[in-house]
Amino acid sequence: MPTDLSCVIIAGGQARRFGSDKRRLRLWGEAGPTLLEHTLAVAQTVCARVVVSLNDPSAWPELGVPLVQDRYANAGPLAGIVAGMQHFASEWTLVLAADLPLLATPFLAELLAQPRHGLAVVPQRQTAEQRGGWEPLCALYQRAALPYFEQALAAGQHQLIRIIAQLPPQIWPIASTSPWLQCLHNLNRLDDMQQLAAFKVL
Repeated sequence: MPTDLSCVIIAGGQARRFGSDKRRLRLWGEAGPTLLEHTLAVAQTVCARVVVSLNDPSAWPELGVPLVQDRYANAGPLAGIVAGMQHFASEWTLVLAADLPLLATPFLAELLAQPRHGLAVVPQRQTAEQRGGWEPLCALYQRAALPYFEQALAAGQHQLIRIIAQLPPQIWPIASTSPWLQCLHNLNRLDDMQQLAAFKVL
């Protein structure tokens, strides 16, 4: 595994749109892993150092990895990224949202293999519906990006896309025909669960 890489999983905890704690949603039946456990397990196939950023660390003693809590309240995913990047001193940080049920090791390996010409490597959906849509919560960030994130938090700026655009990022385009596109499918609402049957496991 890369020695210059760590990973922070953004697990939040409020899940307003989903209606319940989606992190504890079990995949593939009652015996399957929770959504958060699945994300953690896939992350650990490519990265030896993983930290989970969430609002209720005391509720997750079973995860077996470092847990960090946001130092900035109501600052969204950016606060979690900063907390995770501050925990490790790695040259690169893999940032993953905790609600990616189709996340797979081959996808992360491909992301890690992308050229790194800037302070970030960000997948970009290139479908007719979401052309131009970046995926900042399934991306790579260089250590040098941390001061930009810290300054934005201190200034009360929490819009992650706007901050990343100033870096600017190295884009990894994901075409509508790419098998990688399904790995970016996230769960925001209960209705999203119905779409999972249409995907194939990589």
